[in-house]
Amino acid sequence: MDHITILSFIYIAIVVIFLFGLCIFIHELGHFAAARALGMVIDVFSIGFGPAIWKKKVGGVLLKICIFPLGGYVALPQMDPSASGGQPSKETPQNGREATSEHQNKGSAETETRVLPRIGPWKKIIVAVAGALGNILLAYVIAWIVYLAGKPSMPAERSAVIGYVQTNSAAYAGGLRIGDEILAINGRAVNNWQDVIQENARFEKVQLLLKSPSGTNSISLPTEKNPLGFRMVPGIHEVTLCKVLSVEPDSSAALAGIQNGDLIKKIDGIEVLSIDHLIALVSERATMATAVGIERAGRELTVQVTPSFDPDLKRARIGIRFDPLALDFDRVVHITPGAQMKSHSLLVLRVVRSLMTPREAKATSQALGGPLMIIYMFQDMVRKGIIIALWFTCLLNVNLAILNLLPLPVLDGGHVVFALLEIIIRRPVPPKVVLFLDQVFFGLLIMAIILITGRDIKRLYQIRLMSKPPAGQQAGTNMIPAPEAATDDDE
Repeated sequence: MDHITILSFIYIAIVVIFLFGLCIFIHELGHFAAARALGMVIDVFSIGFGPAIWKKKVGGVLLKICIFPLGGYVALPQMDPSASGGQPSKETPQNGREATSEHQNKGSAETETRVLPRIGPWKKIIVAVAGALGNILLAYVIAWIVYLAGKPSMPAERSAVIGYVQTNSAAYAGGLRIGDEILAINGRAVNNWQDVIQENARFEKVQLLLKSPSGTNSISLPTEKNPLGFRMVPGIHEVTLCKVLSVEPDSSAALAGIQNGDLIKKIDGIEVLSIDHLIALVSERATMATAVGIERAGRELTVQVTPSFDPDLKRARIGIRFDPLALDFDRVVHITPGAQMKSHSLLVLRVVRSLMTPREAKATSQALGGPLMIIYMFQDMVRKGIIIALWFTCLLNVNLAILNLLPLPVLDGGHVVFALLEIIIRRPVPPKVVLFLDQVFFGLLIMAIILITGRDIKRLYQIRLMSKPPAGQQAGTNMIPAPEAATDDDE
């Protein structure tokens, strides 16, 4: 690993930690600010869980940064059900969200007790909602930055055009072709490939409304799980840029003068819509002089390339490795803050709704990612550029806000529900009931996190396998399997 790679890794790690930590900090700051404004007792403000790597007591509040930065908490003893009605509260640490204090009397094994004044349910509601409000405000600020700067885009972000259809797939047999545009799935309009992925993940069978050269038609197709566990119509791929990442020495592409950074746009006058499409076109032209249209530094060029037949792959290739994360940096999209917030909110709410819909719940739950997948996606976004990373941070904040307000114990929404019940029945919900429900749902949450984390590990392993050169490839070469099994980054 050279020093440039090390510096790049350090930069990505710093940006990911900062942006992810900012989401957590703002959420907890919302709780803290609301509690402080309402005169509530605050014992701890913590970013992260586990052993503290830094802590300091300021104004009676213990500030902490802990070793596991995947969450945080503000310890508000008056939000603890055991403190309802002015009951004594012991200054001993409890679980993250309900912890009361981390001090102990020096030289004494006994803990100190204190009587805390009861707070009204409306104060509990304000404090509980304030965390989500903090995330929404941060998301809106970031959305403005993304809007003003403009977000570099991929072709798939601008349309739902099909970039490739495997010829041995049910999709091809059903009539789907390269260049067809998906207008709607199961009656729901789609505007880009992300919409296509989201809708496919929810159903075992989909009805596609297509726009093709022959007109508009509808096709029904089954979905299948892909290697990452998401349901998708097998055999179809989005439009991608064919941007050259590297050229194999002494290859057909090198001899023709193709360079790193070139954007391949046409093969013998045929517009190339994806890497898979290019692979298929080249495969048909073994030992044939082929006109390759490229864009280099804003100039359109045409070079003659003669693909060579590879007996191991049993197809022709030209020896290029492509950048799978290529963006149109000159095709920025200025999405209004309102449109960004709406899009992010609808995405999260669509997932929540699907989880509560019996016929969609199984497929949706299997498509969920946990902390590891979020971190992986975060670093992937940082590699694409700071604006892309900010766009993802905006989405993550909206996600945190909505999920935390779900009416479930252990979440902020659970506090809201208990406070509303207190208003309705005119007395606090019995502490034993609240604690029991908290413990049950906390256990379920831990089980879900363990399950999703295990799935994330499997997915990341699959991603690692897909990013490796194919079996039998020598170091420095860029051979790939046939188009139907391609990893979308070599030719």
